[in-house]
Amino acid sequence: MAENGHIFNPTPVMWDFMQSNNFVRVMYGPVGSGKSVCCIHELFKRAMQQAPNDEGKRKTRFLIVRNTWDQLRSTVQKTAFDWFPPGVWGNWKISDKTFYMDHLLPDGTRVMSEFIYMGMDDSTDVKKVLSLELTGCYGNEMRELRPDIVDGLLMRLRRYPSKKDGGPSWSGAIFDTNPPDESTWLQERLENPPENWDIYKQPPAILSLEEYTNQEGHEPDYDAGIYDSEGIRWYVNPRADNLENLDPEYYRALVPGKSVDYIRVYLRALYGRSLSGLPVYDKSFNENFHVADNNLIPLKSPEHPIIIGQDLGRTPAAVLIQRNAHGQLVVLDELNSVNMGIETFINTKLMPLLSRDEYLGCTFVVAPDPAGWAKQQIGEISPVDVIKRAGFKVVRPVSNTPEVRVEAVERVLLRHVDGKPAFVVNPRCKELLKGFRYGYRYKLNRQGRQDDTPDKNEWSHGADACQYAVMVAEAGVSGGVLNRGPRTVVPAAVSSSAWT
Repeated sequence: MAENGHIFNPTPVMWDFMQSNNFVRVMYGPVGSGKSVCCIHELFKRAMQQAPNDEGKRKTRFLIVRNTWDQLRSTVQKTAFDWFPPGVWGNWKISDKTFYMDHLLPDGTRVMSEFIYMGMDDSTDVKKVLSLELTGCYGNEMRELRPDIVDGLLMRLRRYPSKKDGGPSWSGAIFDTNPPDESTWLQERLENPPENWDIYKQPPAILSLEEYTNQEGHEPDYDAGIYDSEGIRWYVNPRADNLENLDPEYYRALVPGKSVDYIRVYLRALYGRSLSGLPVYDKSFNENFHVADNNLIPLKSPEHPIIIGQDLGRTPAAVLIQRNAHGQLVVLDELNSVNMGIETFINTKLMPLLSRDEYLGCTFVVAPDPAGWAKQQIGEISPVDVIKRAGFKVVRPVSNTPEVRVEAVERVLLRHVDGKPAFVVNPRCKELLKGFRYGYRYKLNRQGRQDDTPDKNEWSHGADACQYAVMVAEAGVSGGVLNRGPRTVVPAAVSSSAWT
């Protein structure tokens, strides 16, 4: 699309974003990635695609918002007028803060569209839109908008044009943003979007040496690297969005002296850190390196048993890990629960998972929390006894000390196998990945200082289960300590007959 002498060429992410007709679409990525240019073009495209009424007029009304009017004027409005200048595409009326588009198309129809600009800084601003009848809206820098404002905007859509003018050919909301902070409402929406939301993430603007080599198949020019404030060397991602429209030194100039948090959000397109302690695997887990592109399929071989790391208590969790033919530890699946005993967990969660076709014929070993060997005061039975009764072979992890468990996983995260990660996570293990990225973190004491012990929260159970599985996988499952003294353990397939 060409306007005012410019040519807009959408990147693959932008193209997919503009092709979707879902009710809500969100695109997030680094600074300079062309998000606002894409969104402005999307609105103008939808205005021109609106079906004409009986008078040949294509009528639409769009609301463009940001948290303040001054920021909106200096960013989105400036971008819109650069591509679609007043006097050529329509007229700007400052008293209304509205651009009135009036454009004749080659087919003789006329695009009659209103683009209303509005700053919305707090929930009282929702009242500003209660009387508006809208075709669509565009929220710039969504992370700065309150959730009640977003919900209020969505209620005003699908209302213009009226039925007598044919109704809207399309109606919906589009948003762009830099990544929000962890554990915020927007982060939750991006991770678990409603079914009528589509989420589009742009590539990071800069890559580590490891990421660059893995993506491009060769190492970058060493002299092209740039150091941040902590001495970490970065390379401009040749596949970053909008590079062709940026100064060649744009991203290189942004890296020197920048903090870790700035690098994460504005250049790496990662969630910002919360005010709680640092993630446990902050220096070892790399989402672009350790997460598989597609779902991983288990090997059905006695030589490659699946180790089921099992956290106990009233919130049991399980993580299934297998060493593949290349020597990598592969996280295949996860299970989580709330207010449930181990027997109920096995019967209602674990057994149904293992009965799937993909796991039939596999062999299993359970690696439970070592505390599970302790006998209960009532009934003289331990959680491990319950697991054995279900037909599983059990191997005891070598330690239950948090530092030892964390180091076991970190060693695998930092290891390579023929240039590839030694630890790979199935993308469907969403809760475990949340823990790796931000949820499983060190707790802060009352003085605000970071403890050496990870916090016990909703993500710690899966993280603990993963640690137990990794320790057993690294030690080998041909032997282990069961109850009293060492003995050889032969992983055995768990058949459905052992579950009844």
